[in-house]
Amino acid sequence: MLIGILHSCMPKKSALPDLKESFSYQDTRPFGTSVAYSILKNSYPDNEIEINKTEFAENYSLTYDTAAVYINISRNYFVTEKDADALLEFVYKGNTAFISAQRFDTLLLNKIYCKKADDFNFYTKVPYTNTSVSYTEDLSLYKDSFHFFYYPLDNYFSELNSSYARKVGVNENGKTNMFAFLWGKGRIYFQCEPRAYSNYFLLTNNNYKYWKELLQMLPANPSYVYWDNYYARKNFGGGNKGGSTLSEIMKRPPLKAAFFISLFSLLLFVLFGLKRKQRIIPVIKPTDNTSIAFAEAIAGLYLSKKDNKVVAEKMITYFNEHVRTKYFLNIHINDSSYADILSRKSAVPIDITKQLTDSILSINASVKVSDEQLLLLNGLMEKFFKRGS
Repeated sequence: MLIGILHSCMPKKSALPDLKESFSYQDTRPFGTSVAYSILKNSYPDNEIEINKTEFAENYSLTYDTAAVYINISRNYFVTEKDADALLEFVYKGNTAFISAQRFDTLLLNKIYCKKADDFNFYTKVPYTNTSVSYTEDLSLYKDSFHFFYYPLDNYFSELNSSYARKVGVNENGKTNMFAFLWGKGRIYFQCEPRAYSNYFLLTNNNYKYWKELLQMLPANPSYVYWDNYYARKNFGGGNKGGSTLSEIMKRPPLKAAFFISLFSLLLFVLFGLKRKQRIIPVIKPTDNTSIAFAEAIAGLYLSKKDNKVVAEKMITYFNEHVRTKYFLNIHINDSSYADILSRKSAVPIDITKQLTDSILSINASVKVSDEQLLLLNGLMEKFFKRGS
């Protein structure tokens, strides 16, 4: 019976292509970047494109270059401080970097005093629409915008360093979605819409010109050309490798339905089998949970003594253990960078982590803790646990 159900629910050939946003240079699906990679190879026929498969700071070839081009297209560009410093040093020597990502690590943007606006479409689905991007009028060769039908290309950078940053591209709302950061002898191009370099976008109408126009801004005769595949694989969860068997089942509605029908049938079989063979099990009165009574007694003792200092210390000890085990953060709270690191690790806004850190330091330095201090600490911890990823 189960075989028949599975056979009847086998997935039919879908009319829609796979829309996973891998941004892999080998991926020919709509949101791979094989088209962009091919155009890049044709633009630099005298260079062999080198594929970077490690963190930026770990690629020692990049350390000694002075006239190279580095290209990254990925959904996220999350780097360590070591990688960020190595990237800026690479550009300072005279190299050129182009980085396109929907989400940037604030650590990198903070180093160049720029900021990207929050990407609300990353967390919430919005309707498909005819959306576009373009270059600024003084840089554009085609004096036109480039369109395709998908989620809105409305990401933008909200703050630019006026001393070193120059606007290069805009979204359909006229807000900056690409800028060049001039540093030392080189420059970095930051762009926050990687979908604009996908196969789907570049093969729509004449959108390939959007990519070609950017390549014309890069050096004509670089010593080396690097295509970074590390961050695309890292933030896509395995690059071109397939998902688990269960994930393949879940993304196909007919097979998903067959799987749950089979699981439910198996559960019914087990339950009815137990009913026929298992004797009645006598009801045993559960033992009292003395740990709850003990916890209530201790809590009552602290409250009756009105010792806010002891209660606060217990709360801080629990918080420190939570941070250590969940975020693997071993840096001491007295460190000046603790609040910033905790904010990036937990995705909690920096103002909350800074207030919480200041409250903990204030309580640790106090001999007595007032009701107001205790309530403030409790409120800040509740905000942190509610927003922590």
